[in-house]
Amino acid sequence: MEYFTCLMDLAVHRGRLVPLFRRMDPPVTYLIYADDLLVFIQPSTEGLQTLVDIMDDLKSFSGLQLNRDKSRVYFNFLCTRKEERADVLGIARSDLPVRYLGVPLTVNYARDQDFHSLIEYVQRRVEGWQAAGLSFGGRIELVRSVISAVVHFWLQSILLPVATIRRVERLCADFIWRGGMHAISWDQLCRPMKEGGVGLRPLLEVREASALKLAWRFISGGSLWSDWMHSRYVKQGSFWTCPTDNNHSVTFKTVLRHRRVLKSAIRRVMKDGSGTDLWRDPWIDRRSLLDIRGAPTHQEDRRGLTCSRIIRNGEWRPESYRFTEELGGSISTTIIDPNLLADRWIWEPTDASSGTGEFQFSSCYNLIRRTFPLSTDYEFIWCKGLARKMQLCVQASSGSSLD
Repeated sequence: MEYFTCLMDLAVHRGRLVPLFRRMDPPVTYLIYADDLLVFIQPSTEGLQTLVDIMDDLKSFSGLQLNRDKSRVYFNFLCTRKEERADVLGIARSDLPVRYLGVPLTVNYARDQDFHSLIEYVQRRVEGWQAAGLSFGGRIELVRSVISAVVHFWLQSILLPVATIRRVERLCADFIWRGGMHAISWDQLCRPMKEGGVGLRPLLEVREASALKLAWRFISGGSLWSDWMHSRYVKQGSFWTCPTDNNHSVTFKTVLRHRRVLKSAIRRVMKDGSGTDLWRDPWIDRRSLLDIRGAPTHQEDRRGLTCSRIIRNGEWRPESYRFTEELGGSISTTIIDPNLLADRWIWEPTDASSGTGEFQFSSCYNLIRRTFPLSTDYEFIWCKGLARKMQLCVQASSGSSLD
């Protein structure tokens, strides 16, 4: 598809295609994943005809052909002559939401009814499994490896409504107990084995961990999504001091809500300090200068001031900014690594365990989840040599282990 991207970029450069963008947002003309393609353009007759010409050129060059029967065109509600414009493309017109990579996309806030397809999928799976005469352990494993995995995939792309997650959990609980009385509550099942559960994860906590992952992706940068969100909502300000606004999307509001937890799990490593806001980024033991010293004076508060001001030849020089000796000592604990390509955030849980500093969802989930006392029966129930099916049955019948 590189040929396609070259043709699209050239058409935009020449003004034959106009991307969809607002104010200072980065223009987005297309998104490509494997052979799935989304195009975002102003629906002028010239632009639509240019897109048709590009697809014809792509077919001639590579043999890849647009499947018009499976393609759809979606217009803004303000657009006029929609049928006429759709005829230029030779593609049927449709209305949102649309499924892309299995996930519904809509311009409205995510509502429970928008995810009826997910509920139907779960219902079909559990109805098919109910006829198989599975053991309690088998039902637990299917919920863990299939249903939970599918919901986890959706949560990596979109924050499902709480009502949708509750419905999925209710279907899973009914399947586990075959529609009868729930001998153990869903809340108790969804605990680590060492804490008296069977290792399932509460989907609401997975949702919160997924939101924290989005916050990590936002501050890490390097993606179209993070660049677009930063340009739309943060602009020239700081993510860490950005106030919540009613005009923010639900996703960005959720990201902002997780800033405090995010701070507890990250650490800043410097190359030369040029990519780190001196006053607003939490680079001093997870705190910012604003947290430590309060609001800067008028002379100190200069937009764009970075930590490069107090780094010389790869070493800290806090005295150049008249910091106190105590504050200078705290500053010196921040690592400077001149071998880095740029200043970067480190995910502290993995940095402490493996030294990689890369994000890991399991450690992210452990930051979010509730913890419970260790089970006194853990060693007995989950001992080596006992079949997993038997272990799960013993756990289910041992009411005291889950109190």
